[in-house]
Amino acid sequence: MKAAFLLAAALAAAEAKADPGPDPAPARSSVSTSTSRYRPIQAWGGIGFYDVSANGGSSGEFGFNGGASYAFPVNPDLSALAFGNIALAFGSVSSFPITFGGGIRGEHLGPVQVSGLAGLSIVPISNGAGTKVGLALGAQGNYPIPQVMPNLGIQAAFMVHILSDSFTLWTINGGISYTLPY
Repeated sequence: MKAAFLLAAALAAAEAKADPGPDPAPARSSVSTSTSRYRPIQAWGGIGFYDVSANGGSSGEFGFNGGASYAFPVNPDLSALAFGNIALAFGSVSSFPITFGGGIRGEHLGPVQVSGLAGLSIVPISNGAGTKVGLALGAQGNYPIPQVMPNLGIQAAFMVHILSDSFTLWTINGGISYTLPY
């Protein structure tokens, strides 16, 4: 009986001295996990100023806009993206700019994401001007504010639409952006 107890004690001591294996990896904080995962879809909306110019005259309007982009990572700091934006501006001359195209987004220029955009614009304009088509060139910035809500940001954009029949539309927008967490 005494031999059985000695054998059991020896086995228990041997198991206790066995190598437990490598230490588990340290837990990642919520800050590192929230910023390390790439999130390609971003949506935005806001208000802005829209100026339609033609034949030496111009008309400024107040409006609303909304849009979204889908980014494709090129490297950790740069993404190619596809975007779409729609707006409704109203005043003495109303316009309804619809723009879609592509661009490049700098992912980590300090805390800000900055995008250069180029696309096709289709812009119905009131007062008998009709629908104009042209090239849109612009820039957009997004400043994340995770202190308020994760994935939320403040967005600002400037875009020039060079349209058919010598029409030009330029826009300045500000609002919020949301990066989808999928």
